[in-house]
Amino acid sequence: MTSTILRSFVLAALTLAGALPAFAQGDIVDTHGHDPAGLDVQNKKPPYSPNAGRNFPDRPLFGETHLHTTLSMDAGTFGAVLGPRDAYRFAKGEEIVSNTGQPVRISRPLDFTVVTDHSDNMGFFSEFAAGNPDILANPTAKGWYDLFKSGEGAKAALQIITAFSTGKFPPEILSVPGTKLYRDTWKDMIAAAEEANEPGRFSAIIGYEWTSQVGTGDNLHRNVIYRDGGDLAVQMDPMVTLPPMGSQDPVDLWKWMGAYEEKTGGDVLAIAHNGNLSNGLMFPTIEQFGKPVDAEYVTERAKWEKIYEVTQTKGTGETHPNLSPNDEFADFEIWDKANLVATTAKTPDMLEFEYARSALLNGMKLEAQFGINPYKFGMVGSTDSHLGFSSSEEDNFFGKTVSMEPNPERMLKPFVKTPIATINEWEVGASGLAVVWATENTRASIFDAMERKETYATTGTRITVRFLSLIHI
Repeated sequence: MTSTILRSFVLAALTLAGALPAFAQGDIVDTHGHDPAGLDVQNKKPPYSPNAGRNFPDRPLFGETHLHTTLSMDAGTFGAVLGPRDAYRFAKGEEIVSNTGQPVRISRPLDFTVVTDHSDNMGFFSEFAAGNPDILANPTAKGWYDLFKSGEGAKAALQIITAFSTGKFPPEILSVPGTKLYRDTWKDMIAAAEEANEPGRFSAIIGYEWTSQVGTGDNLHRNVIYRDGGDLAVQMDPMVTLPPMGSQDPVDLWKWMGAYEEKTGGDVLAIAHNGNLSNGLMFPTIEQFGKPVDAEYVTERAKWEKIYEVTQTKGTGETHPNLSPNDEFADFEIWDKANLVATTAKTPDMLEFEYARSALLNGMKLEAQFGINPYKFGMVGSTDSHLGFSSSEEDNFFGKTVSMEPNPERMLKPFVKTPIATINEWEVGASGLAVVWATENTRASIFDAMERKETYATTGTRITVRFLSLIHI
């Protein structure tokens, strides 16, 4: 990128309606016996100290809200060996060894990181690769393992993913909520975050990805972010998409989120991403899953999805040249060829329901109809790295998956290739970062900033952006 500042979109969405704290100082508590009437007069005047009573954010925090490790089945299957603890060490500025044995270190530590491993079959591959005897007792798994150990890992990976995606994965070795493998994996993810969390210095935030893939591969993925510590997060296993326990419908995810909050007293939110790969499903205005977009739908979506991930390695999702013909940057790192797995081609009529800018406009139409705008969201960026560490720097980019880690051939190979579309590895972007205006570097403060929508996205550079308004936006 020749001009980092110009080419790095500052995808700001500081939708601050009702979010900006008042500048009035409130009542001053006196502990020295002064006349309260005199203090009332003093309260009405601004204090001499510019910092007295200050309770609003004064600097942005830069971080990652979308990161996968070897505990995600796809990441592990394609060679990732790094786990959550490695991810947090890297985010804090430590040098680590990559999946291909190369030393790697971020130029400047992040302020916060959320490890969001896929909830479906979570933890399977790391246990499989370690030779867990309970898994290898299954003949199919033993065959995969023998291929894996004989140097035919790619063949084993293809067989595993094909079996999983076609519903032919042996059910007795699936890692599903309630099983020992699943519970142990979730507990270990939480433990890694608890160990890495340093309030005031670095926030290791608990989370996971709910990976809804509709039809032949239309993307409706969400990352679930916790405000809470492990004492609450451990009380419920994550929501999955596989039946009979799971669902592909976001409405059912929101129900799970409500059940979690009711049971634990905690707080969670969901961040959708890659509407550009949803083939027109991400921002519906008429119906979804055969059900109408009605007052209940817009109310629940507005409640649970206050933030949208607008840029990452799989394309920038702010707008498209067809939607913003006068924006010279509208074609920046877009993926607009097909759905997530390139099984169904993109058509122009889908675009309006895939990109953030058009969603903001359609949200106002829905507000006029139902009184609530479901698409009045803040925005963040993140990487969706499947390496076990967050790589969003142009001159330090290790790719999205292990095959893209630095090697002479990495820009010459396709990332996805089907009869419908080809996406080359050079089209995978070094993006992005989530930025929040939080009052302090803690899980709760960062979460609250997201709830207030005091956030923005960049494609990787650490630009400070602030937008203040004295009117309701």
